[in-house]
Amino acid sequence: MAALACAAVLFIAAASVSAQEPVAPPLIPDEPGKTEPKVGEPQGGLKVARTLCASCHLIGEPPNSTTPADVPSFVGIANRPNQSSEKLSNWLVEPHVPMPNLHLTRKEIRDLAAYIMTLRTSK
Repeated sequence: MAALACAAVLFIAAASVSAQEPVAPPLIPDEPGKTEPKVGEPQGGLKVARTLCASCHLIGEPPNSTTPADVPSFVGIANRPNQSSEKLSNWLVEPHVPMPNLHLTRKEIRDLAAYIMTLRTSK
């Protein structure tokens, strides 16, 4: 019911904005009654990476750490052709073997994707 009310409010708000006015990033709730921007925060993503990802992935720091040979580095992931925060976020929503199911929140997913994309060097 809360999701339906939230959707109705967003629809009404979107309908009242003229085409010439700048629009804020879309809002999606992580918890009932709370809304946050859909854009991730790289610093929060670095914290998630340090806590949950660094034991398997090279996360961009420290530069000389070791990880399993068949696990992609975050730099490698960021530099895949046509990579984007949205693609990463969508991929992280569902667990993938051999990755464990980390039960990340939507905010953690957005933040982690935003951090990974800061490591992109190719365009």
